[in-house]
Amino acid sequence: MRTFKSALFAGIALTLAASGAFAEDTLRLGMTPEPYMPFTQVNAGGEWEGLEADLSRALCEKMAVKCDINQMAWDGLIPSLKENKVDFIIGAFSITDERRKVVDFSTPYYTEGTSFVGAKSDTSEIKTVDAADGTGQIIDPASVEGKIIGVQTSSVQSAYVAKYLPGAEAKSYDTADNSVADLVAGRVDYVLIPDLYIQTFLKSPDGADYEVKVEVPKNAVLGEGVAYAVRKGDAATLEKVNAGLAALEKDGQVKTLVDKWIFGKK
Repeated sequence: MRTFKSALFAGIALTLAASGAFAEDTLRLGMTPEPYMPFTQVNAGGEWEGLEADLSRALCEKMAVKCDINQMAWDGLIPSLKENKVDFIIGAFSITDERRKVVDFSTPYYTEGTSFVGAKSDTSEIKTVDAADGTGQIIDPASVEGKIIGVQTSSVQSAYVAKYLPGAEAKSYDTADNSVADLVAGRVDYVLIPDLYIQTFLKSPDGADYEVKVEVPKNAVLGEGVAYAVRKGDAATLEKVNAGLAALEKDGQVKTLVDKWIFGKK
């Protein structure tokens, strides 16, 4: 994982506060410096950019609060929330029943899909079949029997392999970047990964020899959209976040940011 100076996060908070639109209220927002576009990254100029960076700036202003940004590894976001080190978190978190046991989710601001990606030279036929639990179509476990599949730790994709693909070996990584690096290095056969993230790789020179084998059918394990998370039972913070998101939806800012970062519209 790359480490960036805390000053970068302080810069976001100071920029927000400089607008003069804030009350005395302060909320601690957990974010990760791990590059994960089009959701977030720190660019060459040391500035945060991406859908979630811009959305968080707009949300904090709409809530009329100062947001103190706390940087941490992605897999440390939910534990930090539970330990009351932050008040809400963002990190392309898919809403799932399993996560609902430990956090409360805001209304979703985006819904993403999942891709099963491997080398073009791999001629294995990856099929889909009806899930035994009646949840719809899933990757056929027989298609990936004995294969090594790279996933990000604590992700919905990791949960998917554990639930539906018991004959495959899941290899976990702290970042999506590292799972893709091992795909290129030949240490895993496939990666199961959010489709928006992997499209950037596939369009790059390094991704020329790889392709999407299957667009994984949606189901409950893969989530119900992407949202902010707040501490379980923290109704006050959840109400503020949801009210802010509703206002951003109403004035068109969410759509504008999704169009810009997801669909490349100016």
